[in-house]
Amino acid sequence: MAGRLTVQIARLLGAGRVVATGRDDAQLRELEELGADGVINTSLPDDDLLRAYRDTAPDGYDVIADYLWGRPTDVLLRALVPDSFAFGKRARLIQIGELAGADVVLPAASLRTSGLEIVGAASGLTAETIAEAFDQVVAWTRSGDLSFPVETVRLRDIEEAWQRTDLRGRRLVVTP
Repeated sequence: MAGRLTVQIARLLGAGRVVATGRDDAQLRELEELGADGVINTSLPDDDLLRAYRDTAPDGYDVIADYLWGRPTDVLLRALVPDSFAFGKRARLIQIGELAGADVVLPAASLRTSGLEIVGAASGLTAETIAEAFDQVVAWTRSGDLSFPVETVRLRDIEEAWQRTDLRGRRLVVTP
């Protein structure tokens, strides 16, 4: 769900190129349908994944919303290092989650020459900026510019709904 929203919001904010990553080919196809220009399956072997990161965005990345961390980010950090002596394009990696692991290896070269800046998802947030972002998301949702799949369940069925494993990216909305 977060990836779906991220792709759509990146587009709404004017991103020129959006690349999505994940391990599920069906979900990656859905992200392309939502507007991702490229997708990368992170289950590739390390060398193939490194090549995919570079090939999918040959001009580099401006902003990386990282929900995975762990191995996929380890490989991404290596992919950001230029092959020859050159200064890489500035890239801001926003660390959001750790679905693929809690730790990464941070090669010194990825900071020295890649232009990489790593920030946490809450960096610089205030109550006001959170409220503004929430209001914007609500406005996009109301206008139909931002969509996400939901499944409505009655409150009396919540126990059964809570046990479901077939939602695949849909969110439960409980009604009286």
